Parts: sequence; structure tokens; C-alpha cells
Amino acid sequence: MTPRDDLVTTILARAGESPRRVAIRDHRGRSVTFGELGADVTRVAAHLASRGLVAGDGVLLAVRPSPRAVSAALGVVLAGGVVVVADPGAGEALLDVRRRTVPVRGAVSDTLVHAATRRPLSSLLGRLPATSGLQLPDLSTPGLVHLVTGPRLPGVPRSATRWEQLPTGSPNRSPTAAVGDPTRDALVVFTSGTTAAPRAVVHTLRSLSAGVEAAVVALELDERVVMHTDQLMIGLPTLVAGATWSLPPVTATTRAWRRQAEREHATHAYAVPAKMLAAASRGLPPAMRQVGMGGAPVLPVTVRRLGSLAPGVSVRAVYGLTEALPVAVATGEQVLASPPGRTCLGPPLPGVSVRIEAPDRDGVGEIVVRAPQARHRLAGESPTEEVRTGDLGELGPDGTLLLAGRSKNMIIRGQANIYPELVEPLLLDRLGDAIADCALVGVAHPVTGDERVVLAVVPVPGRSPEPDAATLSRLVLRAWSGLADEAWRPDEVVTVAEVPRRGRSAGVDLEALRGLVDSRREGAPA
Repeated sequence: MTPRDDLVTTILARAGESPRRVAIRDHRGRSVTFGELGADVTRVAAHLASRGLVAGDGVLLAVRPSPRAVSAALGVVLAGGVVVVADPGAGEALLDVRRRTVPVRGAVSDTLVHAATRRPLSSLLGRLPATSGLQLPDLSTPGLVHLVTGPRLPGVPRSATRWEQLPTGSPNRSPTAAVGDPTRDALVVFTSGTTAAPRAVVHTLRSLSAGVEAAVVALELDERVVMHTDQLMIGLPTLVAGATWSLPPVTATTRAWRRQAEREHATHAYAVPAKMLAAASRGLPPAMRQVGMGGAPVLPVTVRRLGSLAPGVSVRAVYGLTEALPVAVATGEQVLASPPGRTCLGPPLPGVSVRIEAPDRDGVGEIVVRAPQARHRLAGESPTEEVRTGDLGELGPDGTLLLAGRSKNMIIRGQANIYPELVEPLLLDRLGDAIADCALVGVAHPVTGDERVVLAVVPVPGRSPEPDAATLSRLVLRAWSGLADEAWRPDEVVTVAEVPRRGRSAGVDLEALRGLVDSRREGAPA
């Protein structure tokens, strides 16, 4: 892909050059060639254009990850539209986008989504938002152009076109002219909502394509690669590189995930660290030569454990965020060489500029990024050239980016700044036989503002006798020596049934955890 090309044009060019090469294979072993992918993308674009979609119109995408979801997204962009990912965790943020940011004129959705918003099935699912923070997208707006995929179910509008009914052959109206404008909006996607309410991130065709190309280069993707991942922003670079994307369901069990990777002879894989370690514990497929991890800090302990489980497999730790992906990529060796109290993120990728905002006396401040792949704006806000990551870090003497923690998660006690994300995985690694989960949280003093550091732990179930807080506290204090800075040692250990989490990345819900800790501490001896 040249700097003048966009990702859709490049994938369509791949379809013309190598129509019989396998582009995507799903968990059922069904293959879609580049030729078939290109045809589906063109059919979707032609259908939307024939139904009156014009440049700048939004199209809700409510399709589970699949080859059709990929074709639909690329087809919307080819038609000049804006893909609005109907994230079930977005809630009010999605409604706000439809009201103020993008005029939504169409929807590509699973038939199940339509059925689930009707009674009596909707009454069965009605409790879902209250219990999990999820919300089904509302597709009932009059006048929407509907394209549906999936089994025939009640609730689908009569005007909807089924995927199988899309016209074949060359479209009567070519929608390719709109693709050439790199500055137009192409994607609205939502942040994970881990530390705050989800926010709508608006990417242009240029920023989206730049992120895809950066991933191709950073992960060294070429036509020989078979990439196993459920992540769109890794799958799209795979297709741009002319490689094969092995696409598992997001709900795949570790066993199924690994079995598909072996069946497809996957050479590369990408997942969050926890999923990758779980898969490696069962043995990675013999063809695997590189694993990428992201979505959470990739710590030295993670790389060491992976190295013991899968010797000879190289590691790439990807640092990025919804607003700019990727920003930096570190090798496993670079992560292992991280200085104490920091995690190496690698050097910023070519074209990426990083500065440290308001550094403290140790040089740690908020990581602020400027890059071609940075989002154009947040919905409802003016465009900005810089992205504030909310992460704290510093630049090493050689320009390498070092992570210290999340600014919103940082605990301040005296002169110590404590970063929970850097120590929680270490505790789990050392005390995995006794604790199933843990989280550090600060409880602020009402006068001084200093925080009392409380460690909430979930005991491993089924142990007899089940360890109490006092026993677990002794285990933690013994484990702490040589594990982390003594200034980070918790003041108190409490047991909880589970650590409350939120968002797609299952980050700790600090507000809920503080409430849970307070309730557990009521009446406890000082």
C-alpha cells in the first residue's frame, strides 16, 4: 500500500491480482477468497448507493465478527459512507452520535439483533443492560436502509434486503469515486469505557489507512502469513498485506481458539495477554512463529512465562489505543529489559511523535501522541492534532517509550506514585495457587488527600480451609519482597467474591471496587 492508497482500494487491488488466494477463513473452516471478498465489498457498496446512500451518511454495523462483517464495513466505506460500529456497550454514546455527529441512513445487522429487540424475546433480554452495561442497538428508526444476514427470524423489517439477495455482477453505478477523498469520515468507533463512559472516536479514511499500514510494517506482515485473531485492526492489515486471516469468534474458548489456529497452520496470532497465555499453556501450534499482544500492558513476567511455554516464538507487544493504533511496538527482548517500575513499549513507530506532558521529578507524565494514524476528533468536539492517552510514562535515553501506568488508576501515597497495572499481574503470577484475581485501590484520606492502599483479593475457590484475609495478607507481605517497590506495599488486604470490572477490556471498575472495599471493611478491627 503506497502512501496515496487507502485500505479499501488496496484490498480490492489484491482481489484483482490474486482472486483465488484465501483471504479469510472462519471457525467452521469456510473460506473466502480475495476475489469473493472484493465482489462482496462491491455488491454492498452498489446496493447502498442504489438505495440512496450518499457520501457522509452513517451506516450502523451490528454484525458479529465474520467475513460478512468485514465485507460490509469495507463496502460502506467504498460507497462513501461512515461505518458506525454499534457497540453494545456504547449505550447513550451511540445515541448521541446518531443525534449530533453522523446522519445514520442505514444498518447492516444480524437478524438476531432485530429479533432480540421485539417481544417476547426482548423481555427475556431486557435485564441485560442493567446487569452487564450492554445495550442492544435501536434499529427501529423509520426510513433506514436495512441489509441483514443470518437465519430468518421475526422482527426483521419487510423492506430489509437479505445478504443472499444482493445483486451479482458489475454494479450499474460505480461508487469508487468517493473513496479517493482521504480526509472524509470513514469510521466511528467507541472507546472501551474502562475508566469512563465510552466516547465516540471519529477516524478519517486517511487515519484509518495509516493505522493499517503502520501495523503491516510493525508486525512484518506479508503474503506468507496466516494471522489468527478476532481483532479487526489486526485482521485488516493482514488483508492489506495479502495474507490469510484466520478469524475465530470473540466468544471462542481457549481450546477452540487454539484448535482453529492449529487447523489453519497459523504462523502469527494476536490476542490480549491473558488469552495468549491461556492458549500457550495448552501448547501453541507448531507453525506459530510470532505472537502479538495488546489491549493490556505486556509485562516482563508475561513474556517470561510465554517464553517458557512456547520457546522459539517471537513476541510483539503492541501499544496503542482506539484513538491511535498502533503507537509503538516492542519485541519480547525489549520488554524483558524494562527498567524497574516501568514496562518498555518500544520506540515510537515511524511518523509517530510522542511527548511527555507535565513530567514529575522522575520524568513521568502523561503520554501525548501525534501521528498520521491518530483519530480526527472525538464526536461532538473540535479536531485536535494530539491525542492525550491517559497513560503515564517517560521517554528513555534512547527514545524508547516506557509505561508507568494509567493516570486515572494511579494511587498517591506520600511521595510514592503507585501504578496498579504494573504490580497486579506480578502478584497473580506469584500467588496464583492462592488467589484467583486481585486489584489495588486507593481510599483517599478526607483531610490529607493521601490514599490508603487496599488490596482486594479473590481467593481460589475450593481450597480447604479457605484462606481468610489475615492469611492472605501474610502471603502477600511475604511475596512482596523483591516483587515491587516497598513504597507500594498495601496497607490492608481484604477478600472479595469478585473484582468488579467494566468495558470491553474488562478493566477494574474503581468506583465499584471502592464501594465494595468500604462495605467489607465496615466493622473490621483497625
